[in-house]
Amino acid sequence: MVSWSSLWDSYSYHLGVTTLVAVTLYSAYHVFYKQIPNVRMGDNLEYTLNTLNNTINNTITDYSPVFSRIPDDKNQLLERVDIQVLNRSYELPEDRAILERDIESFLWFSYRRNFRAIGGTTYTSDRGWGCMLRCIQMLYGHALIRHTFSRDWRWARSPPYNDILRHFLDDPDGLYSIQQIAKAGCSAGKDVGTWFGPNTAAQSIRILTEFHKELNLTVQVVMDNFMCIEDIKFYCKENDVWTPLLLIIPLRLGLNECNNIYIDNIKFCFEIEQSVGAVGGRPNSAFYFIGYQGDKLLYLDPHVTQESLNPLEIDLENIPDETYHTTKVDLLPWEQLDPSIAIAFYCKTEESFDDLCRQFDDTITHGSGPLFEMVAKRPAYMTPPSRTTAEIPENYTAEYDEVNTEDASDSDGFEIISNS
Repeated sequence: MVSWSSLWDSYSYHLGVTTLVAVTLYSAYHVFYKQIPNVRMGDNLEYTLNTLNNTINNTITDYSPVFSRIPDDKNQLLERVDIQVLNRSYELPEDRAILERDIESFLWFSYRRNFRAIGGTTYTSDRGWGCMLRCIQMLYGHALIRHTFSRDWRWARSPPYNDILRHFLDDPDGLYSIQQIAKAGCSAGKDVGTWFGPNTAAQSIRILTEFHKELNLTVQVVMDNFMCIEDIKFYCKENDVWTPLLLIIPLRLGLNECNNIYIDNIKFCFEIEQSVGAVGGRPNSAFYFIGYQGDKLLYLDPHVTQESLNPLEIDLENIPDETYHTTKVDLLPWEQLDPSIAIAFYCKTEESFDDLCRQFDDTITHGSGPLFEMVAKRPAYMTPPSRTTAEIPENYTAEYDEVNTEDASDSDGFEIISNS
């Protein structure tokens, strides 16, 4: 005799398969006839096929909850095992409430649909290609929360918080909107609708920050696994006045997979007080990492498609923000991590930066798995840094080729999205 339970399980499974097939076919239509209307197969066959392949892969990721009726216990948070979230420790079940309160205080940016088209394109959604852009928004959003409040700030509406969120709305005029980040990526040779690596995403944020001088924040991206303390201070300190620093360090932890010699140093990065997390992921999916449990990294997932908020239809002084926060986190086993990752740190004062460098020197720049090289003084063979002195007119919309972008390309050529 067939039970109702088995019939329901069979129905649910086949419904999931049908949904996935329908979504995949829609993605193919969306790529060929809507998102890339000007690409002819004969002109750029490889680009078109790669775009289709990755859009389908990301769409499958986006709709994977259809098959998640049976929980994967291997990737659930464990009880009685320490959980690290950006220099804060928790243990379940006692700390569940304060852990969730901490998680929901991060800004969560995910795929959105029906926003105003990105200039010069027909893209009105970033589903299937914008996951790394959403992850760098989350990292930068947390950095701005730290810059304005502190690590222990908890989600509560206020004018300063509202001002931060407004910068990230899906609006061509938003300072750190999906439209602006995508356009900034063009300076690194990344067409709108293509996938960014961690370095390109970091450079895009660096470029945009240069057009927001009143923020009083400098973004520095360490290149080629080589950090010169003297050069970082050159950009952050002028006339003995320190400008708060967001330091982003893109890394390569292996060729095709992460080498296990790096795992302890990567985990240590989340224990540092100055840490604001990392962006990376696994092939076909980018995540915003905020901690770890055991040998698994804890992350916020952008692969949920939500309706975009139209800035013209909402109260910008009181933005409805419920869809920009979540208590849901996931765990990624170390062996699934893509070797391209970027770690980031916020230093409000020079003393904080000096302390960060001491911790680097004591741990992650030494041992069997150093993450990068760090020196106090600039080697003689290196070109001295120089500041950009040009004034930016008020209400000026940047054409990003006017900004210094000599380091904006992914020099290692690696991307978080695999085309294989």
